[in-house]
Amino acid sequence: MKLVFITDAWQPLTGGGQKLYKEVLSRLAKRGWEITVITRVLPGFCVDNLSVIRIGPKLSFFNPLGRLLFIFSSFFYCLKLRPDVFIATTWLPALTLQLIKLVKKTPVVLLAIGFGSKYKWVEDLVTKRFKYNLVITDDKTLTNAVFIPNGVALPRQQKINKHKNFTFIFFGRNEPRKGADILKKALRQVLQNHPRVRLRMFGPGFKLISQNQLDKEMEQAHCLVLPSLREGHPLILFEAWAHKLPVIATSVGSVPQFVNVSNGYLVPAGDSVALAAAMIKAIIDKNLSKKGEAGFNLVKNYTWDKTASAYSNNLKHLLGFD
Repeated sequence: MKLVFITDAWQPLTGGGQKLYKEVLSRLAKRGWEITVITRVLPGFCVDNLSVIRIGPKLSFFNPLGRLLFIFSSFFYCLKLRPDVFIATTWLPALTLQLIKLVKKTPVVLLAIGFGSKYKWVEDLVTKRFKYNLVITDDKTLTNAVFIPNGVALPRQQKINKHKNFTFIFFGRNEPRKGADILKKALRQVLQNHPRVRLRMFGPGFKLISQNQLDKEMEQAHCLVLPSLREGHPLILFEAWAHKLPVIATSVGSVPQFVNVSNGYLVPAGDSVALAAAMIKAIIDKNLSKKGEAGFNLVKNYTWDKTASAYSNNLKHLLGFD
């Protein structure tokens, strides 16, 4: 079976979405799917039957001209392809699918992830107005879609000491929906009574680090803070638990499906006072490590192989290959 995957974000990584694409597509390729990735002129990778086609011009990922041009350039490239199914990621590549529908009868699938764009009308247009043969999402709040949770790779156990001072870690892009400013405001409140507490922030717009470095940082930290204003299913949540790291997260997207009192703390989005209170609870909680253990016991059952199987089964059902 032939699959064409259209995305304007492949490499370098700009978030958990690219990890999802890599993990799922590489496994589908090993299961016999013939996969072609259509993306912008950015470095990529190739595995088994998976090939990456990069379409120019070579511009930065967030360059608006580059993103708009990709809608049309990817469409014209896809005209000469004859796959069994086209899949596009949110948000702008979904417009390519709509153009494809005008000239081809090939089934089209939307992978709806990464909610929280500042252009809310684009999200509504793509997910609520446009029609697809199938929508797959990692966000439980999106109706009329197949929910498939992310997987996680369990890291090799390392004997790394925690930071001497209680340390929170944040990993995400420096954009409003990730809630970094709210986290900084909450931290100022925490420092009034706990001046030795530290916060380490990583990700695009902060400090970029490799996956190996991130693994080490999570081993050394005491708690992950995810103060997002909106999310689908943040992959960093599972990655933290894979390191037995407790979490503080906001009640958005699919997060409440996983975070509870046994493995972390849930707070309302945008509430710096509630976030500060949860951070203080974590600092003084003598049984905090048990929350990390509970998180690990949850995510050890969410493997990338299971995620890939769910994708494969739904696509086969759509194409009538059950």
